[in-house]
Amino acid sequence: MHSLRCRHQALPYLSLLDSIQEFIVVKDGAGRWLLCNQTALVAYEMSGFDYVGMTDEELLSLRPQFTDGFTYNIKTDSLAWQSRSPTLIEKSFMGQDGHINTWEVIKTPSFNTDGTRYRLVIVSRNITEGKIAETALQASEERFKNLAHMDVLTGIPNRRVILDLIFSELNLVLTSPDTPEKSALIYLDLDRFKTINDELGHAIGDELLVAFAQRTRHSLRDEDLFGRIRGDEFVAFLPRTDRSQALLIAKRLCDSLGFMWNLKDHQIHTLSSIGIAFYPEAGEDTHSLLRHADEAPYQAKRAGRSQIKIYKPDTDTV
Repeated sequence: MHSLRCRHQALPYLSLLDSIQEFIVVKDGAGRWLLCNQTALVAYEMSGFDYVGMTDEELLSLRPQFTDGFTYNIKTDSLAWQSRSPTLIEKSFMGQDGHINTWEVIKTPSFNTDGTRYRLVIVSRNITEGKIAETALQASEERFKNLAHMDVLTGIPNRRVILDLIFSELNLVLTSPDTPEKSALIYLDLDRFKTINDELGHAIGDELLVAFAQRTRHSLRDEDLFGRIRGDEFVAFLPRTDRSQALLIAKRLCDSLGFMWNLKDHQIHTLSSIGIAFYPEAGEDTHSLLRHADEAPYQAKRAGRSQIKIYKPDTDTV
């Protein structure tokens, strides 16, 4: 058989090639198979088969179960010949083990002195495990990135991120060619949170904060920014929102957060004190708005809790 004669002619390199786990295939300038090692023969189910002198088109009709592979070979061989240099290709396919396998393929063409095609040497190695490790590493990096940007307990933006988001939003407003649109910063916290935390334990306190964050988010609009500043203190930034709209949203928040909380067989009643600072009256930068909005909840608590207080820049009080 031609394939066996060709393999015998390749000695003493044949045993070395057969010991290599990578696919090794050599084709002539017309795309005819000349030699492949045992790894490739087994993969294409061609052990003992006379493949020498056949093209991928011919092998495709004889081994239809590998139609995708031979079709891909034809396409990528052409790319290598066109590049006239070693060409790196990555391909993934369903392996016999029922899992997606990823292979890194290097196709190296060589040419006769007159520029015509001479040989195409193809070396393929299975990089599936490396890809799995790479994917796992990327997922791990993404998790750490999320942890750096999100509050671990509630899953919403943490202090640094929410302030950066507000800063970016204000920059958009400031650079607008039109008259700056009004916006509002809402500062809110849970009344009696420390007492609840001390009496019922930190686990219940944490659950209350998570539920508080979820209920608050549901009461806001999609375009509103929301994040945790510290402890039981949260902020919501309402871009392009006038005074009446902001007060309606604050009222909705105040009502929603006043409902009973059912947590692990505990029925907890608490309220939220809310402060509002309006842009640009209360400041044109993030920290000014935050400082002024932060002052208002304390006034709300002194006024009887579950109150909405607005920062008044004319008297520098609320």
